[in-house]
Amino acid sequence: MDVSKKLKELRENKGFSLKELAEKCGKEVGLIKEWEEGSTVPSASDLIGLSKVYGLTMDEMLYNDTETPEYDGETGTYANLPGSEEEGKKGLTKAEKITLIIFPGICIIVYLALGFGMNLWSPGWIIFLIIPVYYILILILSRVGKK
Repeated sequence: MDVSKKLKELRENKGFSLKELAEKCGKEVGLIKEWEEGSTVPSASDLIGLSKVYGLTMDEMLYNDTETPEYDGETGTYANLPGSEEEGKKGLTKAEKITLIIFPGICIIVYLALGFGMNLWSPGWIIFLIIPVYYILILILSRVGKK
């Protein structure tokens, strides 16, 4: 369910007017209205404040019973996030994260080897220009692979 629709539904179910909810949260009526219209998104601290006003946990407030995400401790991911089917797999695998960390380390090692081994400190810094190019290529390839 859309967060804006859920926020409006919760307010109406509790019988609060926009003004009453704004007073309880210490926010402006216009801001509450923007949250419910979906033109702005409440911050995490605002959501926590709303959950206290409604007497609900964050999961109860944002998800229906069937939508509540299930956390998998082994993989460190949530199994059934709403909308995840359409958006495809997000995030990086452990191997991809390691690859992204290792490449800059290799560049540093090559730079130090050139500096200490051949006294090429000055031209050696050019190696660091390869790092953003590498990340751009990874980004392009990952997007091409998902389409």
